[in-house]
Parts: sequence; C-alpha cells; structure tokens
Amino acid sequence: MEYQEIIDRKKTIVNSPIHSIPEAAFQKVIQDFYQRGPKSQAHYERMKAVVPGGLQHNLGISKPFALAYQSAKGDKIYDIDGNEYTDYLMDGGPIILGHHFEPLDAEVVKLISERGPAVGLTHENELRFAEEIVKNIPSVEMVRFVASGTEADTLAIRLARVYTGRQKIVKISGNYHGWSDQLTLSINFPGTGAMDAAGIPPECYQNTIEVMQNDFDGLARTFEQHKGEIAAVLVEPTGGHAGTFLAHPDWNKALREVCDQYGALLIFDEVISGFRLSLACGEEYYGVRPDLTVLGKIVSHGYPSAGAVGGPKEIMQYCHPSQVGGKEAFTAGTMSANAIMVTAGYFSLKFIREYQAIEKSAAYANRLTNALNELFATRKDLPFFAYNLQSIVHVETACYNGISLVENPAARLPEAMQRYTVVQTYALALMTRGVLPLGDRFYCCMQHDEDSLRKTLAAWEYVLTLIPAD
Repeated sequence: MEYQEIIDRKKTIVNSPIHSIPEAAFQKVIQDFYQRGPKSQAHYERMKAVVPGGLQHNLGISKPFALAYQSAKGDKIYDIDGNEYTDYLMDGGPIILGHHFEPLDAEVVKLISERGPAVGLTHENELRFAEEIVKNIPSVEMVRFVASGTEADTLAIRLARVYTGRQKIVKISGNYHGWSDQLTLSINFPGTGAMDAAGIPPECYQNTIEVMQNDFDGLARTFEQHKGEIAAVLVEPTGGHAGTFLAHPDWNKALREVCDQYGALLIFDEVISGFRLSLACGEEYYGVRPDLTVLGKIVSHGYPSAGAVGGPKEIMQYCHPSQVGGKEAFTAGTMSANAIMVTAGYFSLKFIREYQAIEKSAAYANRLTNALNELFATRKDLPFFAYNLQSIVHVETACYNGISLVENPAARLPEAMQRYTVVQTYALALMTRGVLPLGDRFYCCMQHDEDSLRKTLAAWEYVLTLIPAD
C-alpha cells in the first residue's frame, strides 16, 4: 500500500465515528479473559505488592491483569494457565527467527556451560559480531556495544556533539529513542512535548529541538534558525514507533540533504527496524546513508544487554580517548559486550542470513496484510485496514495516531486516548482467541505459517462480530 493511500485511509478513520465494542459484549470479553487466566491473575496480584503497577515491561497489557508466560517456541507463547497464543508481540520486535530458536540457543548454552557469561574481558565473539555488523551495514566501519537502545541513543548524540563541536539535537516528534532525559519529548504522541517527562528538569531540553514528522518546511526553517548549532538529527527511518507515524517517502532523503547542507550528522535509530527491514538496515531499504546507526534489542535477538552504535572510523574513534588524544564521548557499562550478548548477536545475524529470516517474515507479513484487508472489506461500514513495512504490520482501526495534537493538544488528547483505549479492547478480545498483538502492531517472524494466519484471521473475525453494524 502506497504512502498517500495509507494517509488518506487514516484520515477516513479519524473522520469517522469510533467503533467501540458495546459494554455488554466487552464485559463478556473480560469474563473470558478471567476464565482463561486464573494463575496469571494470581501472579499479577502478587506482583503488584512488590512491583509498581504489577508489571515491569511497558509493552504488556495489564488491564484487567498481565499474562505470565510459561514457555515460548516458534511463533507461539504459552502462559502459565496453559493457553497458547500466536505471538505478534515478539518481545517488542527483536524476535525474527522465532522464539527459542534452537540453533541460536544452543550456541548461548554452550558458551555459558563452557566459559561462563561475563568476566570483564573481551571475547572472540565480540570481534566476530562487530565484523559481522560492519560487513552487513555499508555506512558502519566501527561498532561500540552498549547495554540497551536507550544507552545507544545517548551515546550517538554524545558522539555527534563531540565530533561536530555543536550542542543542539533535532528530534522528530513522535519518534521514540528510549527514556533518557534529553529525548523524553513527544514519545507517544507527536506534539505532546514534555507530557511524559515528570521528574525531568526543563533545562534538560534546552538543546533538544522538536520538528514534526514529515514537516519539510519546518525542518528547513529549524536548520536556518539554528545555523551552525545543530549537531545531529535523530530519527526512526520508518517514521515514529516503527512506522505508526509513517515517514513520507522523501523524508529520509530530505533529512540527509539538510544535514549535508548544514554540516550536521544524520542518526538512524534502528532499535526496531535494524535487521528487520534488511541486513543492511534502513539505509538499504530507504536508499539513504546515515552517519551513525543505533541498534538495540534486535541486535541480540532477545538476549539481554543489547545495544550498539555504528558508523565511520572518523566519528566512532571518539568513543575511546586513546584514539583522539583524550577528547572523548565518554562511554561505560559493565555489561556492555558481555559474552552472552555478543555470542547471541553474532549467531543471530548468521542465522538470519542463512535461514532468510527477513525475507520469510516479510512474505508472511504481506500475506497477513492482504488477508486482513480482504476481511475488513467484508464490513463496508468499517474503514479498517492494514499496511506493513516488511515484517512489521500495522492494523488501523481506531487510528489514535491520526489525531493531530500540534495546534491544541489539550483539546484533542482525550479523543486520541479514547481511540487508543478502543485499540486495546480489540487487542484484549484477540487475546481471548489466542492471538497476542502489540496493540495495533503485529511483528512477524519466519516461524509464522498458514496455521498462524488461519488462527489470526479467525480471531479478527470474532472481533468484528463484537462491533455492531451501522
């Protein structure tokens, strides 16, 4: 589906009534959810006594309670009550080979049993993994491993400041770059600014400039107003939240051009999209070469302490003071490049290539997208539709992301939140039928198959029965 059709169809949804599940039908959904998960419910109640909110992971559904998993294999997750789910959460995106992929897990288990997890020294797989990344991503000559995507984004903007001698960073509104102080602006909805930044002093943002997604004029105006002050633009090349706030086809090219014109760096945040769009990441998929690439959770296929920054030697050398006479973008982290992470990372990239995981996952996502659009077309009264970026599928139903909060966020935010809540009710209904999404996002892996598709369509058919015809 082309960009303009996606935007036009989002506008149609936003200009249409919200299609909520009626209260009586939704209470039946909740009742089904409780009946399926008494052990998960008990686990959740105990968790609430010792963990704020009863849940550590921001991506999990916690209303009416959070699921606790027992095991995972392929494209399936099994909760502690024995329920099976066709999984599209995929740990928030990094799982593309499939859960508990035995060739990968065998290498990690072998490492732990024979050598131990971490000792504070370098490991042969650190070299192999770095070489593998450099081999795959044309713009990357050197790699610095860290322990999370948040850390990687923090390092990337620090490198940009040291390299350029400038202080200001352009952040595209609605793009997510972790939870560091400087970047916690408009992280969920474009135009909300510091709404989610309680506990962060306002002065932390004095060098962060927001530009709206796809605002070509605003981008040019910002660089002209801050000529000689901007160190870098930090962006999700897909558009915010892995394409939820979709990038215009010319957006990344425009970012590259303005950065070149004004001497700033272009940083691609590929914490989610890296090694999903392509082994060469977004720079191959979009045909735009960044100066720095940020990698996160997908870099070690779900194994912990996953993060990296890569780029040319002339920039990356500033990660280490001995390379540049003491001028350093200071970086630290006891668990960075630990043996488990670099082993998982090296072999995951190896297996992604060998098993053609990117191609297989994208092919399934295409089938799922087409099948969902055919299903939604049977309900002429519902403007629902799906689109995908390779193996990342977006299902637009209430389209909370289509509400503009730029001009009057206080007035429009309640509607956006109402629409978001409706999306979550659909997700809960899908879960009662054994399908686990990330809200309106569905990450596909190479293990999804025709049976997965059949179960997913059956679950969506059920959701449609809950929505009254106009």
